[in-house]
Amino acid sequence: MKGKTISAMAAFCCLLSLTANVFAAAPADRAQVTAVTTAAATAAVQTAAASSVRDVTALCTPYSDGEGVSAVALHYPKDIDASRLQTSDFSVAGRTVDKVYTNDAPAEAAAGKKGPYVIVSLAHAATPLPAAGQQGSRPKDDGNKKDDKGGALSGSDAPMFSDRKAPDLSVSVSQSGTVYALDGTAYAPNSAARSADKTVDPVIDSFKTYIYKDPATGYEMPYNIYLPAGYDQDKAKTYPMVVFIADASADINDPKAVLYQGNGATVWAAPAEQAKHPAIVLAPQYTEDLIRSIGMMTTDTHQWTKGLSLVTDLIMDVRNRYRVDKDRIYGTGQSQGGMANIAISDKYPQLFAAQYLVACQWDTQEMEALKDKKLWITVCQGDTKAFPGMNEATALWEKDGATVARSKMWDSTGGTNVFEQMMKVMKDQDAPINYTVFQNGNHMYTWTFAYNIEGIRDWIFEQKL
Repeated sequence: MKGKTISAMAAFCCLLSLTANVFAAAPADRAQVTAVTTAAATAAVQTAAASSVRDVTALCTPYSDGEGVSAVALHYPKDIDASRLQTSDFSVAGRTVDKVYTNDAPAEAAAGKKGPYVIVSLAHAATPLPAAGQQGSRPKDDGNKKDDKGGALSGSDAPMFSDRKAPDLSVSVSQSGTVYALDGTAYAPNSAARSADKTVDPVIDSFKTYIYKDPATGYEMPYNIYLPAGYDQDKAKTYPMVVFIADASADINDPKAVLYQGNGATVWAAPAEQAKHPAIVLAPQYTEDLIRSIGMMTTDTHQWTKGLSLVTDLIMDVRNRYRVDKDRIYGTGQSQGGMANIAISDKYPQLFAAQYLVACQWDTQEMEALKDKKLWITVCQGDTKAFPGMNEATALWEKDGATVARSKMWDSTGGTNVFEQMMKVMKDQDAPINYTVFQNGNHMYTWTFAYNIEGIRDWIFEQKL
C-alpha cells in the first residue's frame, strides 16, 4: 500500500508539472494548445451528436402539384422532451421548417405523441399563378407525322410523349440546437447534414399496382387500386368507386406516375377523406408503350380510340371483380383524363353516377348526350381550349332545357374560406350540372387546386344513379 501511495503522489506531481508548463508557455504557444483542445472538444461533441440520431426518414405527400417531402422524422435513442423543442433546432436545405413535435413512430400526426421521434414538418409553397399568356397544353395527336421522339413535325401543338420523371425526394436535415430527452439527456447540436435513410409516402404506398391484360384486345395496362380499411373483413359490404384518369403528361412507363403527378387520384385515399367517404379508388396508368403501339388515349379529333376501349374494359373488369356499389361509380380526370371521362360517359351513359371534369373539352355536339348527367365542371379563364369549349357546351345544354348552376369567377388562391363561400352559392342553386370558372390561370394550372376543394368532393359522394 505504501508503494502504491508513493506512485500515485509521483503521478500527481508529474501532472502538476505538465500543467504548470502549459500555463508557463509563451502566449503564442498557449493559443496553439487552446486551439487544439477546443478543436478536439468540438469534434468529440459532433461525433456524439451524429451518433445520437439513429435514423432519418423522409415523409412524403402527393400534393396537387406533385409528390414532395412534407416532413422529416429523426429517431433518437430515448423519448424526447417535446416542451423544449423549437423550430430553430433544425434546418433543412431549401425548405422552411414550420413546426416540430414528437411521435412514437416515423409518421406525421395532427397532434404529437410521447416518443423517440422528432417530426420536422416542412412548409409547402402554393403553386403560383402562371403569367399571362402561359398556356400549358395537352399532347395532341391529329394524325400528322411525328419525329422519333414523338415531337410534332406539323400541325400539332405539343409532343405525343411526356418527359416527366419521378420526383426527387432526397432530403437532408441538420440539428442546429440541443435536443433533450425526457430524462434530461442532452443531444448536442450537429451542423453536419444527415440524409434520409429511407423514404415513405403513406398514401401512395397504400395503393397496390397490377397489370390488366384485356382479353378483348390482348393489350396490357398497369393500374393502381386502393381498397378501404376493413375491405377484407366484411365480405358483404360494397363501396363506391372513384376512377381517376390523369392528363397526358403522366403517360410514361412508370406505373405509379398517375399517383405522384398530382393529387387527383390520391386525395380520395387520404385518411381524412376515407374517414368521411370510404371508397375504392382506381387509377389507370396509360403508358408510353401503349402510345407507341395503339396511339394516344384521346385525340383532338374527338374520336373513339383503342386506348379508350382499353381503359373502359379495365374499369368494367374492376367494377365486376371487386365489391363495387354499381350505383355509385364516380369518374374524374384532368385534360386527357377529363376527355376520356366525357367519351366513356357518352358511350356508356349508365356507368358513372357523377363526374368531376377538370380542364377539358370535347366535341360539343357529342357532349349534348351529357345534358342529363350529374356533372361538376372546372376550368380556368386562361385555358384557351377548355374555357371556350365548356362555355359552348353548357350554353347548348341550357338551350336544350338543362339546368346549369353558375357563379361569378372563383379565386383559386382564396383558400378554404373562399371555396366554402362559393360552394354555398353553387349548392343553393341545386342543379345537376355545376360550372365553375376560376379567374386567370391556364390549362395545367387548373389541377394544381381543383382536387383541393372539399365541397366538390363531398358533392360527388352525394350522387347516385
